[in-house]
Amino acid sequence: MIGNYLADSGRRDSVVLATKYRSTVGPGVNDLGASRYHIVRAVENSLRRLRTDRIDLLYCHSWDQDTPIEETLRAVDDLIHQGKIVYAGASNFPAWVLARGLWTSDVRNLYRFEAIQSVFNILQPGLGREMIPFAADHEVAVIPYSPLASGMLTGQHGASGKAVVGSKFDARDDSKGGGLKSRYFNDPTFAAVEKFTAIARNHGQPAVRLALQWVSEFPGVTAPIFGARKIEHINGVLDAWSESAPAEVMAEVREVAGEFESRSPMTYPPGSGQAFGTLPASAATK
Repeated sequence: MIGNYLADSGRRDSVVLATKYRSTVGPGVNDLGASRYHIVRAVENSLRRLRTDRIDLLYCHSWDQDTPIEETLRAVDDLIHQGKIVYAGASNFPAWVLARGLWTSDVRNLYRFEAIQSVFNILQPGLGREMIPFAADHEVAVIPYSPLASGMLTGQHGASGKAVVGSKFDARDDSKGGGLKSRYFNDPTFAAVEKFTAIARNHGQPAVRLALQWVSEFPGVTAPIFGARKIEHINGVLDAWSESAPAEVMAEVREVAGEFESRSPMTYPPGSGQAFGTLPASAATK
C-alpha cells in the first residue's frame, strides 16, 4: 500500500522512508536476525514491495546477540555503498550495544547507526536515563515510538484492570501473550495515569497533547513518532500537535512523570530480540 501510494502519487522524494530487519519473517533458520544473509534478503524484498530504489533509513529492529555487530554493520555499509540504503539506524538497543556499534564503525571505517528508535513515554521513561544522554553526546538522532503508551495515557482504561473492547490491550494483546497488560496494568501506572489525566481535565488540554509534548520537549529527543489504527486516531494526534500546552501545565506533567519514575522499576534496556525489558513479577502484578 505504501509503495503503491508513493509510486503512483510521485511523492517519493518528499518523504523519509524507513523500514526494519531482524524480526522473524518466515519459518527458515535465516528468516530472522541481523546476519548479512538476512539483511540483504530483507532489503531486496522491501525494495520490491515498496516499489522504490532505496530505503532512506534502515533500522535493526532489535539487537542480535548471535551475530557479531561488525557483520551487521558491514552488510549495511555495503548496501549503503550500493545506493540501496541512505542511513542506518538501530531500534530497541541497550546503550552498551549502541556504543559497541559506534566504536566498531569508528575503528573499521564503516557507516554507523545514525538513529535510535525505542519506546519512550511517561510510563516507560527508561530510555531517558542513559540512552538519550548518550545519543545526544554522540550525535545520534532519538526517534521514540509509543509516546501515548499504546493509548494508556488517554485514560480510557481507568483503573479497572480490564481492557477496553477493541483497543490494543484487548484481544490483540491476548493473542501476543498479554505483553501490554503485564506492562501497564498495575497500581503505580493506574495512579500516574489518574494524576496525568486530571491535569489535562483541569487545564482543558487534550491528554494526547500533553503526552506528546512531554516526549518532544525531553532534552535530546529528535522526533517522536506515533501509530494509528483509525482515522480518528490520526485526526486526534494532528489536532493535539496543532498547539502547545502552556509551560506551567507541562511543569505539572513533568512533576507527575518524575514522581512515577522515582517509584517504579524501569523495563529498559531490553534483552536480545526484545522491544521492552521485563518487569520483576512482583512489580508486574496489580
